[in-house]
Amino acid sequence: MENKVSGYNIEVDYCNGVLLYNTLTNKLLPVSFEDYTVIETLMEHLPEFEVKFPRLYQAFLKSGFIVPFNFDELAYIKLQNKRCVFMNRDYHLTVNPTLDCNLKCWYCSVSYAGAKHNKERMSDDMVESLKKHIEFLGTRQKANSILLDWFGGEPLMYFDEVIRKISDTALRLSEQNKFVFRQQMTTNATLLDEDKIRYMKDAHFRFLQISIDGNEYRQNLIKHYANKRGSYRDVISNINLLTEIIPDISICLRINCDRQTLKHVTDVINDFTEQSKKCITVDFQRVWQVPCTDEMRRQLANVKATFESEGFASHFWAYRPLTFKCCYADNINHYVVNYNGKIFKCTARDYGDELMIGNLSSSGQILWNDSLLSKMFEKSGFENDMCEKCKMLPICMGPCIQKNYERRINNQPVVCMYDNVEYSLSSYITDQAKQRQLIPQ
Repeated sequence: MENKVSGYNIEVDYCNGVLLYNTLTNKLLPVSFEDYTVIETLMEHLPEFEVKFPRLYQAFLKSGFIVPFNFDELAYIKLQNKRCVFMNRDYHLTVNPTLDCNLKCWYCSVSYAGAKHNKERMSDDMVESLKKHIEFLGTRQKANSILLDWFGGEPLMYFDEVIRKISDTALRLSEQNKFVFRQQMTTNATLLDEDKIRYMKDAHFRFLQISIDGNEYRQNLIKHYANKRGSYRDVISNINLLTEIIPDISICLRINCDRQTLKHVTDVINDFTEQSKKCITVDFQRVWQVPCTDEMRRQLANVKATFESEGFASHFWAYRPLTFKCCYADNINHYVVNYNGKIFKCTARDYGDELMIGNLSSSGQILWNDSLLSKMFEKSGFENDMCEKCKMLPICMGPCIQKNYERRINNQPVVCMYDNVEYSLSSYITDQAKQRQLIPQ
């Protein structure tokens, strides 16, 4: 059978040679400089490669560095994207009990997006409507799984009034209708306590995203209560308590960083228990309003390495192999239920009526805005000349559905998110090779 070289092979130099990486299959192979010189030539003469090194050739074929001549890799990516986005009965509901918060951070996504709210919470009537909607998904839609993803604002402000009531109903429905039920939350963690955590353990909370803004001084400067008291000690103490009570919990510790934050952020390492370190994956996120510089990239690489050497896992948001979609919100069965019952696709917008994809009715049914939804899903974010020709497409998948829609209606060009990325692809590939123990740490 005639074969060809994959269009998604990337080569990255490292100290002793070259790392060959295929972004479509996520396969990695370290090769010495001497061997790479031979392989590079053979990749231009595949029949000769197959004859001279048949076992290596078959390994390359199996790993996707070489593919059958009639295999259209881009068409395959498009198919996998459609399967991920449309062919499932897994529901992911992001729920905002409120857009209000007990802390005031200058870079707040709610404030940044210009979302207007009156410090309200989800009403009791709306709580009942959402409970009915979950019942509808479990009984009529025959959901395989339902994930409740609590967001805001600070969702823990209304734990008893909203979260506990909806969770109790969802737990009962999952048992009755045999669907998988999970919960997760994005929180500043200041309002956690033992009672809430023990409830969360029984209510299938398996993941929390908790953000901090650096060491104690930096965190307290940015994240503080209305009386100006700092929040750092409360957050760290509650994370340690959380991992003690729920030892299998997964925590994404989102470190919102700028140049000042990165200088001393490793101070926080010794404040976490050994149990917490096992549960935490550190995610470095540059605050939106701060430009990325080469200095910040160097700082980030050093800080990331320090956290990993101290037993923390870490990742970087920009590289997502084998997911075949840009964002979880690209899924047709993901939507945001705002506190007032208005339905949206994305949490990083202003919740204006022009972006509303539906409305939760008192019956528990969502009245969908099919006109807007059809425009949003008209094209995948990567279906443009720039993305379709890019070797990094499989680990990026282009702009998210929300950004792609806004770009198209405003006749704006595609912007590559890797143009200003803090963590380079070469660093990512090298880290992957170390984690897979293909090269020395």
